[in-house]
Amino acid sequence: MNTQNPDTLYRKLVENMNEAVWMGDEQERTVYANPKFCELMEMTLEEMLGKQSYEFWDKESAKKVRQVNSTDRKRGISSCYEGTLVSKSGKRTPVLLSGTPLPSGGTIGMMTDLRELKKKEEKERVLSSAIMYGTDAVLSVDKKGNIQSWNKGAKMIFGYSQNEIEEKPLSTIFSTEDYEPLLSKSNIQYNIELTGKHKNAQDTVVSVTVCPIIHSEEKIPSAFILIARDITAQRKFEEEVMLKYQKIRDAYNKFGIIRRQMDYIFDLTLLYASTHDAKALGDFIVNSVIMLSRADACTLRLHDREKGNLGLLASFGVTGDWLGKSIVKYKDSLVEKAYEQGAPIKVIDIMKEPKYSSPHLAKKHNFCSVLIIPLTFRGELIGGLSLYVSPQKKLELFENDFIEKYALLIGIVLHSSRPPAPSASV
Repeated sequence: MNTQNPDTLYRKLVENMNEAVWMGDEQERTVYANPKFCELMEMTLEEMLGKQSYEFWDKESAKKVRQVNSTDRKRGISSCYEGTLVSKSGKRTPVLLSGTPLPSGGTIGMMTDLRELKKKEEKERVLSSAIMYGTDAVLSVDKKGNIQSWNKGAKMIFGYSQNEIEEKPLSTIFSTEDYEPLLSKSNIQYNIELTGKHKNAQDTVVSVTVCPIIHSEEKIPSAFILIARDITAQRKFEEEVMLKYQKIRDAYNKFGIIRRQMDYIFDLTLLYASTHDAKALGDFIVNSVIMLSRADACTLRLHDREKGNLGLLASFGVTGDWLGKSIVKYKDSLVEKAYEQGAPIKVIDIMKEPKYSSPHLAKKHNFCSVLIIPLTFRGELIGGLSLYVSPQKKLELFENDFIEKYALLIGIVLHSSRPPAPSASV
């Protein structure tokens, strides 16, 4: 069995390893360098031989090497520190140098290329700075909900410094019922809107993303990262925009209502100018009142002063049963009461009104409330309008002031459309 010389094996190992190796004598003159070191320095071994090690370093690193050689190396102590090699073309390479004294008095140095590590560290440093100085709050909590880290963005949003808040429970800034469900899940949760509490006790609305930290060998999160963006101003702006929009919409609706009211006034006037047919006018009146008031039903009665009754002229929203009450007594009626007090009567609960003559019909139609408006002309009673609504609409009906004004025009139209009273016999 053939065996190789140990020196040969060692040389092959050194020449093929990924670490840079340099060897020097007592005066730090180069006696050997492996291919990796030659590659870093952009020089051949022949170019390096005899050169002192200090020539391969930048100024600060060369100073460090001299210091170590004059202290640790003379006492036979190994050392490890970072330095920067400068190649033939001036390219700088950060390395980790491990130096060991040789029995002969020289030194052997092994250098690890730190360029990739430095790049990674720089990226991490930039990322860390972005997190630390960002305007969004970035905080970490353990699985119990205790705050472990806290950036400047979190201080800006919630008011607490890092020293004030670390190791405090998350309930310091959020209610327990809001955040506990978030810490019970193992998936990332995006844009969860929460209301936090600032140090000054003011509410702060934030949009939170929750990122669980799960190690590969575990299934349950060991910690959580919370990223919170302050949307308090955004929500306030949205509320202001919504309020302005609501005002514009209300104004538009009001304009539309006024326009519709004017249309009905014009149409009633136009109809009256074209016909004095009381039935045609009555049908238009009850339909227009329904459209303007959104009532469920409307009846229009004319007052017959000689007979002392109120006759049904037109109706909308009631069944044929109502025709059985086509004529009702004026005496002790709600129309009489409204006429005598000179104002409409608002009956919230029909069933509790003793003067209402047909409670069974109202109940059958699910009518809860009624608005009785006396129709007059120059102090004379012409008739009465009755507007009926179900329980859901009663307040809406009673807040409609236009119907009462519209009733003034109705009184004029109906008075003018009535046939003249027969003259007395001579």
